[in-house]
Parts: sequence; C-alpha cells; structure tokens
Amino acid sequence: MPQWSGERVTSMERFAVEASASGARVLVIVTGDVDLAAADELWAEFDRWIGAGAAVVVDCSGVSFIDSMGLRAFLRARQKARDVGAGLRLTAPSDAVSRVLALAGVAELFPLEAEEPTG
Repeated sequence: MPQWSGERVTSMERFAVEASASGARVLVIVTGDVDLAAADELWAEFDRWIGAGAAVVVDCSGVSFIDSMGLRAFLRARQKARDVGAGLRLTAPSDAVSRVLALAGVAELFPLEAEEPTG
C-alpha cells in the first residue's frame, strides 16, 4: 500500500499555460487542472492575447480536469474575442474539456481548428 509522504500537491502545481505569437496568430497551450486556483491565471493569459484581429488557437489536449471556474475563463475569452473582433478556436480538446463544454451546452460556441503539433 502506498505511503503518504506528507507533501501536498496543489492544483496550481498541476496547471500550466503558455503562449506564443506569430504575427496575428497566437497559440495558447493549456495543460493540467483548470479549476478555481488556475482560472484567474488562465483568464489573464487570454486577456493578454485576445485583441482586435488576433487569431487565437487554444490547445486543450493536455487539460486533465476543468471545473465551472475554468469554463468561465473560456466563456469570458470567447466574449472578449467577439467584442474586439478576434478569432478564438480550440484545437485537440481533451475528453475533460469536450465533456464539460457539452454538459454546459456551450460546445457549439467554440469552433475547432485542425490539430497541430504543440512542440
């Protein structure tokens, strides 16, 4: 039976977001748990990159968990993209992301882009 080491792993240790831009195209790569602890950081990254004319692609293939606050960050990003005339698409959504978007009835709000390498 495994022994508890006494160390706690916070959700922030299981979350990462990084972005790279090439002209107006921005690739945002999200991995790990997108929950209450991570939602503000994710929103800040979306807010930073979503601007007029931007084409933002969010790679969600590495998202293992998403809760309502994570979903809220995605919905806020979509609204900002609409407001400023930017594009926002998902690529390779994980099962967790697809399931939450479908359960919330908002999957159709997020167009999909063909899968591409993230490395």
